[in-house]
Amino acid sequence: MSERLDPVLHAGGPVHDRLDEADLAQFDSHGYLFVESLFSPAEVRELSEELRKLASDPRLQGREERITEPGSDAVRSIFRIHKLSRAFDWLARDTRLLDVARQILGSEVYLHQSRANMKPGFTGKEFYWHSDFETWHVEDGMPRMRALSVSLALTENYDFNGPLMVMSGSHKTYVSCVGETPEDHYKQSLKRQDYGVPDEESLKRLADRGGIVAPTGPA
Repeated sequence: MSERLDPVLHAGGPVHDRLDEADLAQFDSHGYLFVESLFSPAEVRELSEELRKLASDPRLQGREERITEPGSDAVRSIFRIHKLSRAFDWLARDTRLLDVARQILGSEVYLHQSRANMKPGFTGKEFYWHSDFETWHVEDGMPRMRALSVSLALTENYDFNGPLMVMSGSHKTYVSCVGETPEDHYKQSLKRQDYGVPDEESLKRLADRGGIVAPTGPA
């Protein structure tokens, strides 16, 4: 484990007023920001319906972007979704999201990766603890931590149905993962993560330091 070198908030970008001072302080200190009702119920329904169509689209059968649950044909994730759907291309360009990224990163931004996770509550296999940046740094060559992840919940999230969990303050630490990543590891890791996961001692230290938070609430 090593301390983060890059600042969390970057100044001098094209957007200055999407987030207020309280939001910026929250993100700087804890590394996450939960915003409810950013998109209307109608917009959420439209995206949910589009995702259901994509999951059952026979044209995606056998494509690398379509990842299924281990041991079944149930769709777990769809990658490059902004390239497969006009609705999700629109989402990737929506200023309600883009301006948050522009303000935090202090610059114009690009999309490194897009995906829709459809892991069903209760029955879907877990996504193990991981750092997006560690994977992007080691496997994709992303040089610095001047990046962020944005998620949009299309279903209600409860404590009991497997919501995303985050460790508060963990964005200020880089946790390297032991082991050489196999070739084409990304294909298998989407079903089961065996490489690129933090060791148990690092996870314990991060959890003890900042605690674990789950963003629950409506879609």
